[in-house]
Amino acid sequence: MSNLRSISTASQLTGVWPALFTPLKADDPKRLRNSIDYDKTKLIIDDMIAAGVTGIVPVGTTGQSPTVSPEQHLDMIRFTVDYVDGRVPVIAGAGSNSTRESVDMIQAIQKALGPTAVLCVTGYYNNPPQEGLVNHFETLSSETGAKIVLYNVPARTASYLEADTLIRLAADKNIIGNKQAVDFRSAGKFRDDTAKVIAATKGMDFTTVSGEDDGVAAMLELGGSGVITASGNIPEVAKIFLSIIAAHNAGDAAKARELQESAMPLVKLVFSRKNPIPLAALFNSPLFQPLVSVKETAGGEALQAELMKMVSEKAPSLRKYQEK
Repeated sequence: MSNLRSISTASQLTGVWPALFTPLKADDPKRLRNSIDYDKTKLIIDDMIAAGVTGIVPVGTTGQSPTVSPEQHLDMIRFTVDYVDGRVPVIAGAGSNSTRESVDMIQAIQKALGPTAVLCVTGYYNNPPQEGLVNHFETLSSETGAKIVLYNVPARTASYLEADTLIRLAADKNIIGNKQAVDFRSAGKFRDDTAKVIAATKGMDFTTVSGEDDGVAAMLELGGSGVITASGNIPEVAKIFLSIIAAHNAGDAAKARELQESAMPLVKLVFSRKNPIPLAALFNSPLFQPLVSVKETAGGEALQAELMKMVSEKAPSLRKYQEK
């Protein structure tokens, strides 16, 4: 069991880190100003820690970071760190496409909680060029002194950190890792770039983790160190991911790949609609607009039934949330 509130080196960014789902109360039917359900958050955190996760990442994409209010954003991070109480380390979601906004959020986190590593996404919407991305992350480093994990997720942002840019940023003493959310399983640019970054940063205080739940075994084979995961909110999935890492560390890549395949039915359901829509169904929670419930999507009634079947047969740890 860890006694770390957060992390400060790349060597600590290993294993399985669920990107914590943010459950809401059904106290605003318009889904504009719902309160965070902290009682349910406690259950989710306790279940994940009992499953053996390495750490927790609150208020990332899975945690409704685009739609929680600034006050809720900071409150959720503060609550998570305080409630976890050193049982596992926490990395706080604190990214923005505005450098000033991200600096302000990181500084607010530091003021409230002390030194806390942060996960920072690339420049969505304004989609800066590579030099702009370098300036952005170097400014976050110099202005805050926080330990930073980059979040490279072009499918969400239309902004991609090229391999040479990642290698350049890895030289910054405060930038300790990258969540690589691209299809590095398949031959092509993304796999080549991922392999290039891992090879070039070997021996540096920098590591690469998967941002793709279907690529935990593949990332380890490339030389990465773990996963920041949405489906890891489900304890049964988190345990499989931990077993993948154990098999890989034991030198059994075939077993790791077999375990990865065993997780795929659950992973596919979690990503059957835009994340975190399926997780909201699994945790019986509203989502802020403009996201909608599973049932409101095309074919949603059938998918809702499939998700509940998964809870009944594959993820019994989630049954209690359907009663709340």
